[in-house]
Amino acid sequence: MRLMGVLACALLVALLTSPPSGERAGTTVRSELAGESVRLTLPTGEPKGLVVWFHGQGGNVNDRIDGPFLSALRRDGWAIASSNFHAQSWGNPASTEDAALLLKWAEEHTEMDPALWVSGSMGGAVSLNAMLHGVPPPPCWYGVKPAIALTRMQAVPGAPGFIREAFGGPVPRDRNPVANLDVLPLETRYRVVSSQQDQWLDYDENAGSLISSLGRRGADVTELSVTGRHDDPSHWNAPDLVAYANSCLDDEAKHAAAQG
Repeated sequence: MRLMGVLACALLVALLTSPPSGERAGTTVRSELAGESVRLTLPTGEPKGLVVWFHGQGGNVNDRIDGPFLSALRRDGWAIASSNFHAQSWGNPASTEDAALLLKWAEEHTEMDPALWVSGSMGGAVSLNAMLHGVPPPPCWYGVKPAIALTRMQAVPGAPGFIREAFGGPVPRDRNPVANLDVLPLETRYRVVSSQQDQWLDYDENAGSLISSLGRRGADVTELSVTGRHDDPSHWNAPDLVAYANSCLDDEAKHAAAQG
């Protein structure tokens, strides 16, 4: 009887201390939302915050999650949510719905609102279009070589065809992020990582336009200038990402208070 009592107490403690959805620290939770694969990667301890990752062209739900760039966040205590985002979606309506579903799912699993969205290349268009089309914006946004001038992607291998397919024809003006920079939320803090030697993305049309427009409107926007071509490893600066993410923790609390 005494042994059964001890086991019952142990079970009660486990139930009270486990996350509500049953996932364990240090594990990866996978699911499917509206046909798209989603993933939540948890740190080994209690998460300090939630990050959402938007992959680039050619990426998927696993893109860079286990590599040195994003895994630095996990080692620092962050949970990371990601989606397949309809693959080469380039910020079409389906990808915006993916973002809304992913946020809801990740928030339910972590009991946290996201403090930071991180995007790479095409993911810049996917994430900014999500903000522009009704998905609650994050306190902080971090864009690595953001590809946002969707009608000027001729130098990006395969992009024009993928973009036509994603939108079923020409890009609607309201889905071309560079044409809608004047309505991006000012309550979000922005950081942009870019190189003026990028051979695929014209700096002035993409990162430069984003930075200058946000700056003119009084947004909090900073830039990490790197060197080299589009695929240069200097873009993926893990220490800068971790430092920026940690600076967003206070922003997340203020953001939540402002949302009521």
